[in-house]
Amino acid sequence: MCVISILRAPSSPRAASVGSSFVGDAHPIDANRARRESSLGVMARSDDGARVVVAAAAAVVGCATLWYVMDRRRRGAAAASSSDVPASASDDAFEREQIRLKIELARLAANGNLGKSPIDGTVASLSAESCGGRTDRYAWTQDESEIHVQFPVAPGVRARDCLVEISAKSINVVVNDDILLEGELTRRVVTDESYWELEDAVAEHSGKVVTVTLKKLRRTYAKFHWASVCIGEPEVDVAAFGDPVVGVNGHHAGDVEAMMEDVRGMRADAQKSIAARN
Repeated sequence: MCVISILRAPSSPRAASVGSSFVGDAHPIDANRARRESSLGVMARSDDGARVVVAAAAAVVGCATLWYVMDRRRRGAAAASSSDVPASASDDAFEREQIRLKIELARLAANGNLGKSPIDGTVASLSAESCGGRTDRYAWTQDESEIHVQFPVAPGVRARDCLVEISAKSINVVVNDDILLEGELTRRVVTDESYWELEDAVAEHSGKVVTVTLKKLRRTYAKFHWASVCIGEPEVDVAAFGDPVVGVNGHHAGDVEAMMEDVRGMRADAQKSIAARN
């Protein structure tokens, strides 16, 4: 708070020695002159006092204005500083959490794609083996982009004994005139990137294995995976895989939209497959 004091000029002194009577040999003209000089002296003193009052008030107002401006600047700087610290700390915490989640997702996804359990909501890693199945003629696995089908065959089987035909919508596998798989694929595949191989069997088989790799036309996740290799073949319960969990960069709207488009496409493909099976 700034207090401004107003100074008052002293009142005119009474000239006791100046009047209508004469003092000693004083002349009336001298008395009049004395009265005029006395009045001028009082006026001069009054003007000086007024100038002092104005100067003092101006100085006080200037000081108050300067203090007000400096105080506002100080308060503004303090407010900006106090608001910046929490924002920066919040940003750092957000970045650390994003890094932690990315590491956790990468760790879970190392063994397969991710799915959210429909029972307890936990996120689990879905291995290629757990997303496939087994029949009396073959075993199959799948990940987001490929289907792998393995047909155990006799040790003496050679490549020329095998007939494998793969189209965008169907497959035909024949070994020594024995039909191992024939029919319409559950969904479309990329024929140029689908192929087959004849390999030596692993420990559980004493013979060889014909391995067919099918490149999915559209990537799939969790409950949108293929339920079977071909329509009419034994199915796995893809609903048990839960909702897909996919990491995208939330700061890039294009990445989010692309993922949503993939999900819409997978859902449409799944519905077509269900309709075809029924």
